[in-house]
Amino acid sequence: MKRQSQVYFVEAKWLHENYIPTMEEYMPIALVSSGYWLITISSFVGMEESITKEAFNWAFNDPKIIIASSIICRLMSDIVGHKVEQERGHASSAVECYMKQYGVSIQEPYDELYKLLVL
Repeated sequence: MKRQSQVYFVEAKWLHENYIPTMEEYMPIALVSSGYWLITISSFVGMEESITKEAFNWAFNDPKIIIASSIICRLMSDIVGHKVEQERGHASSAVECYMKQYGVSIQEPYDELYKLLVL
């Protein structure tokens, strides 16, 4: 939860300062703020006695499968929700970060982010 709160603060700061981070700055923050990691951990709680301390320790050490699924979910969320979120004044998504970093128009980030998802 502490980690979640810290990244929410970073995103709020970026929004307040109208700062658009690079993809390298954005992704580590966005993977946590997406909440997918927290959902995974929370789902363990519902397993009651069948979940072990070792399983929690495994999940807290950022296993590759949780990182990969978080990347997929975050990028899909950013692509699908981009237009609506920008109309509502949300913090930058991967689409804006990519556009600013590489100086490209709106279609290229969609194409490039989709390529990352299908590799």
